[in-house]
Amino acid sequence: MTGSPDEDNWPEPAPAQRPGQLTAAAVLLVVSAFIGTTIAVNDPELTQFVYLLLFVTIGAAIRIRKGGRAARVTASVTAALLFLYLGPHAIRGLSDPGGVYQPDYAVRAIIAIVGSGTGVGLLYSAPSRAYVRPRRHRTAR
Repeated sequence: MTGSPDEDNWPEPAPAQRPGQLTAAAVLLVVSAFIGTTIAVNDPELTQFVYLLLFVTIGAAIRIRKGGRAARVTASVTAALLFLYLGPHAIRGLSDPGGVYQPDYAVRAIIAIVGSGTGVGLLYSAPSRAYVRPRRHRTAR
């Protein structure tokens, strides 16, 4: 035996570098959820629901940066729910100003919708998928 005792223990490959798209997606999703909560302050019926979406989005954003597939799905679902909440604010705020839905709420809702849509798009971009995909095969020992 001429080899060293570490011959059979190859070094593990370095973890893939986290793409900037993943970090940008997490930031966009949290910011859009925060903008949604600024609108929800004046909507007492859905305030707790939107706060819950904010906290779930923050948790998902933390897990997304670590490459979690379930977090990516969770963030997509919360973005869809935020869209369903903010859609009426955007439509009614622009079409019927002066009522409960004000035009400034509509502008904030549109910004939040575009931000969360862009964030979800970045979550499923090619570099983000390549970063998340390898982590799927890890099993607990």
